[in-house]
Amino acid sequence: MSANLATKLSPAAEPAPDYILGKRETLRVFTLLCLLMVFDFADRMIVASLLPIIKAEWQITDAQSGLLSTVLFVGMVVFAFPAVALTNRIGRIKTASLMGVFWSVASAAGAFAGNIGQLVATRAAVGVGEAGYAPASYAWITAVFPPRRRQLALGIFSSGQIIGMSLGVALGGYIATHFGWRHALGLMALPGLLVAVLLYRGRDYKTIPQATATATAAPPQKPFKAILGSRALLWGYLSQAMATLQWVPVFYFLPTYFHRIHGVPLQQSSYMASALLLLTIISVPAGGWIMDRWSVSAPQRKLTFAAILGALGTVAYAAAFGLIHDAKLQYGVILVVFFLSGLGGVATLGMTQELVTPDVRPLAGTCGVIVLHFLGSAPGPYIAGLLSDRYGLTAALLIGVLVSGTLAVLTLLLARKHYLADLAKVGAYKLAPA
Repeated sequence: MSANLATKLSPAAEPAPDYILGKRETLRVFTLLCLLMVFDFADRMIVASLLPIIKAEWQITDAQSGLLSTVLFVGMVVFAFPAVALTNRIGRIKTASLMGVFWSVASAAGAFAGNIGQLVATRAAVGVGEAGYAPASYAWITAVFPPRRRQLALGIFSSGQIIGMSLGVALGGYIATHFGWRHALGLMALPGLLVAVLLYRGRDYKTIPQATATATAAPPQKPFKAILGSRALLWGYLSQAMATLQWVPVFYFLPTYFHRIHGVPLQQSSYMASALLLLTIISVPAGGWIMDRWSVSAPQRKLTFAAILGALGTVAYAAAFGLIHDAKLQYGVILVVFFLSGLGGVATLGMTQELVTPDVRPLAGTCGVIVLHFLGSAPGPYIAGLLSDRYGLTAALLIGVLVSGTLAVLTLLLARKHYLADLAKVGAYKLAPA
């Protein structure tokens, strides 16, 4: 299958070349989605900066500390398919709004936890609320932005994750240091609740199958058959999960790592962890822009780009935790890795949307979230905590980045092998305002 044919039949060649909802409305709703993404990840990652205080108060182990993150992702996995049903029933924007309200309330409830079991329960509820937000948002963004801006839009949206994690860890550490960890959980939940309410009346789209001069009309796909029939998509899911398994434990335990290993004060170590992500606010959209331009004539190039960056990042991670002992140099190398990871970060995300028709995209995105969290985010901190209790935190992080990074690159190369053939299977369709 040639690259030209793949381009003709791909969603990149879909009939609606511009903003189907109008540029102004698209950007208004997109801005709210981006803000909600920021507070999604602020609520998700705030616990990372609170761990030393919670651990000292309740005398919990590193494994129990990791469980506070793991259980959140378990909640996301458990509610993922019900969230798809909700999306199909009420639409993408309303689903994103209601999910935002739910997780904000659940996060605030953690401030009233009296023991580790109650806090674990509230974090699981946060995961339930976050289950349907990202897939619904990805489907909306991929549909309403013109193809020439798609990877850039996904990159900007994804950068909200970085801003949110930085905000959650930095402000969480500051508030916890000065007012206590309970105030940190309660106060950080309020902005997301407000944005979620404002988002509720945002406009959505609908799909209209059609025939074009270059391709036959795309019939409604059988959702699971379409997903399971795309080898590139399945390998892409695994690659995304392994990349997540690499970076989430590093970021989650980084404040603890610098505090424990190098004696850095808690508030400063929280700032250091947040600063790691600031460069990726630039690198994620920049990587999307590069891939939009570089992949015009050969769409598989974005996967080559991401695989090279993943390999370089894994080598650098191994050096940081295995060879370098100076805190400043170690921190500098990790900073570079986060920048490289951001450049290639949206390649697999785009695959979850472009290898299926719009009616299947929420489910495809949800399956990606399930695999990502079930194999990456959920077990990552807990496994790292178990390894840390047995071998020490440095060894735990070294083992994690080497194994997961290698698997991420290998599975991405396998996805690239099947990418063009699977992209060509997607027929033509038209989108219109709902």
